[in-house]
Amino acid sequence: IVLSGGDDRLWKTWGFPDGNILLTGEGHTDWLSGCCFRPSGTQLVTSSGDTTVRIWDLSRRGCILTLRGHSRAVRGCSWHSCGDFVASASMDGTSKIWDVN
Repeated sequence: IVLSGGDDRLWKTWGFPDGNILLTGEGHTDWLSGCCFRPSGTQLVTSSGDTTVRIWDLSRRGCILTLRGHSRAVRGCSWHSCGDFVASASMDGTSKIWDVN
């Protein structure tokens, strides 16, 4: 499975080798700059030009948490290897560590 996000404000999971779209998520109001699976594989995180970071639950097929606190576009996001924390970096010059529990 491959995860992608882009200017269309959507994230998508793709199955390989066929390249078919498995899931699509929408909710951001601007382009996606980053997306990353939680180490457990049950959730993912996305970052966006809309200044938010979002946590998505794959089984529920929806956003379960919106993290707000950046004042400009968020340029990237990543899960910590333990799966309890998300890091984000913004064009406002800040990086944040979020406890998602």
